[in-house]
Amino acid sequence: MVPLSRDLVVLVIDDNVGMRSIMTAVLRALGFTSIKQADDAVEALKVIPMVKPDLIITDIKMPVLDGVTFVRNLRADESNPFSEVPIIVATGHTEEKHVKACLEAGVDQFLAKPITGRALAERITRALSPDRQFIRTNDYNGPRRAMGRTVPVADID
Repeated sequence: MVPLSRDLVVLVIDDNVGMRSIMTAVLRALGFTSIKQADDAVEALKVIPMVKPDLIITDIKMPVLDGVTFVRNLRADESNPFSEVPIIVATGHTEEKHVKACLEAGVDQFLAKPITGRALAERITRALSPDRQFIRTNDYNGPRRAMGRTVPVADID
């Protein structure tokens, strides 16, 4: 289960206010107390230095800056102290091309909407794993993945 005794700051990024409210309610039910929100990825980039998130949960389809580009840009900025923060994508866009784009951008976990508390808790547990390793290469910045596996089987519901 999620290490709920830790006082983690979770940043929820979604352009849909209803989805942000649902995500916040589920996170509170899981025991998280410090939950911050951003209306979109552009706002998120501005507030990240102030809220200092331990975990980011984002949608991918948002106006101006989509979630995949947000993740790729955040991961690529080595000068940003939050470039390696664990990121979970929660989206209704579960086609293989979207999952692959998220994982290639450096997302830690992928969660299909509609979300459940159990599925979110599982993704958070994996994203915050003490064994998590972050790597930087010429064309990828993100969590280390098993060779030859583009999509971890258990990461899609």
